[in-house]
This record gives sequence, C-alpha cells and structure tokens, in this order.
Amino acid sequence: MLVKICGVSREEDAMNAIKYGADAVGFVMGGLVLPPEVEPHAQTVREIIKKFPKNVDSFLVTHLTDIKDIIALSEYINSTGIQVSEDLPLDEWKEIKKITNKKIIKTVVVKGESNVKKLKEVEPYCDFILLDTRHGGYTGGTGVTNDWGLCKKMIEAAEKPVYLAGGLTPENLKEALEKTKPQGADVSTGVGTYSKEYPRKDKKDEEKIKRFIKIAKNESKI
Repeated sequence: MLVKICGVSREEDAMNAIKYGADAVGFVMGGLVLPPEVEPHAQTVREIIKKFPKNVDSFLVTHLTDIKDIIALSEYINSTGIQVSEDLPLDEWKEIKKITNKKIIKTVVVKGESNVKKLKEVEPYCDFILLDTRHGGYTGGTGVTNDWGLCKKMIEAAEKPVYLAGGLTPENLKEALEKTKPQGADVSTGVGTYSKEYPRKDKKDEEKIKRFIKIAKNESKI
C-alpha cells in the first residue's frame, strides 16, 4: 500500500517519513492554508527535496487555482508531483497534463453521491485520486474523519489508484482500510504533535509516523 505523509515543513519529519517507509511526502504551500498550519518557505522545501532518494515522491500540495502558478511553484521546489486540492475547470486539467509530466494527485471531497461523478470527470487527467474532507471552508488538513461508506463506493468506482485521507490516525487506520480497501493512505494531522509551546500543525511525531506506516503496510499484505 502507498503511504503519503503530508503537511510536512521540517526536514526532520520528512526524513523520518522516508526512514519508516513512506512512498511520498507532501508539502502544503500556496492558496487557502488553514490558520494553524505553517506554510514552509519554498527555498526550505527545495533544499529538503534535494535529499530525497529516487524511490520517494515529493508532492507540492496546493490550494492555488492558477495553473501557471501551480506549475511554477512545483518546478521551483523540484517536486516529483503535484496535488491539487481545489477544483479546476476540465480544460485546465487537460492543459496541466500537456505542460508537465509530474505525477498528479487530485483531491476529491467526499460529500454526497455527486462526488462520484466528479471523481470520474477528473480521473483521466490524474495519476492518483485522494479522498478528503472539506470542513469550515477548508479542504484537507482538518482532522475531520471521512464517510468511509461513501469512500468505499468512490474507490470501487475509480480506475486510478486512490489515497484515503481525512481524519486518519494510527488508532483508526486499520478499521478505515478494512472498510474502504484503498490503494493508499494519506495522513497529516493524525501524526502531528501539539502542545501549548507548539500549537502549530507542521510538527510531526516520529512514533506516530512509524506506527501509521507500519499499520498501512501490514494491512496491505492481508
């Protein structure tokens, strides 16, 4: 099973994700970023990605909606992939595929049966689909759990590999995977660590990262 550790802004956390077997690491940059999130500097992310082994993907996870800005930022940090969190017109999806050969993840919000149709519309222009929640006007990174029943229907309808996201933690991951059968699991908030001294959402807990990846990889072998 594919595992992506998202919302990373520190080199230490990226390297821990890689050490424990993550297939991809996501850096949230640009657009409508949650207030408690820390958007890393592009130069910092660029330097972190330089240290990635070739078998681990780096994703620009963005809420930007201008495709030129999206491509330019991804090119600058030299990520191997782009995750688009917001909805774009279909003609712009076609344009993205024309101008870049980077791996593309499209976030699809899990809310109502109509989103199955949306998934099928964008699927031809993506390499992966990522199912996430939208809460309080924000897509992804909210820590709010998805409707796993609807996720299962969307995963079954998809032809491309699907990452399950939305409120996943080491504690609920096994149940979520058993109920939905995705090809990948994505986590941000669920492996975070917070305190009065560090209330932000970009600091990750090494032990939680380790446990999350171990559960995901073991579950995929059953």
